[in-house]
Amino acid sequence: MNRSNGVKLLLLDCDGVLIRSERANLAYYNHLFRAFGLPEVAEDDAAALARLHTLSTPQVIETFFPPEARDEARAFAEGLDYLRFLPLLEPEPGWREVLARRRGFQRVAVATNRGRSAHEVLASVGLLDLVDRVVTVRDVARPKPHPDLLLRALDLFGCPPAEALYVGDSELDLSAARAAGVAFLGFRTPFPPSVGSPREVATFLANHGTSGTLPGGVSPFLVR
Repeated sequence: MNRSNGVKLLLLDCDGVLIRSERANLAYYNHLFRAFGLPEVAEDDAAALARLHTLSTPQVIETFFPPEARDEARAFAEGLDYLRFLPLLEPEPGWREVLARRRGFQRVAVATNRGRSAHEVLASVGLLDLVDRVVTVRDVARPKPHPDLLLRALDLFGCPPAEALYVGDSELDLSAARAAGVAFLGFRTPFPPSVGSPREVATFLANHGTSGTLPGGVSPFLVR
């Protein structure tokens, strides 16, 4: 990583990092489940909610639907407009200021398991205009935990893996970063290294980007 210029490319996950989408995703997928007579996911089912929050729609269908219903479910999902659930989304407070200042990083891209809804979601919370590129599952062959999204973003910006940092909130994000050779910083993850807010991401980039060390001596640049 070019320490003198900070991070060349800051890569960000969407759900759980830039936006709070748990309620919207639950409503979206429960609508899909109801249409096929499948049981809805309860708000207190943490394990199922984690899957709905991190997996792409095709992955959710593979996980929750019986094989004989998957083709029809995929077709139904293609026609289901996520925009109707946008009122349930919330922006993660603080990102607009961080992305507008661009202190400690040069370019920024979103790498998400979302598909066609990604741009509309980011626009709805006022963040789309502050990112240089959005890479979705429609741009690559495989979703996270495969590295395709990150590799595609690196290629678009001509950025070596060693000069990028990926901020994500799940094991899928960590696995994708490792597979791509990109440093990883967790966003409220139960595993280190992790930070708890956009301001803490900004503080790291501004104050520790040249040394690659978080407060407490944890180095995200070692998590590859």
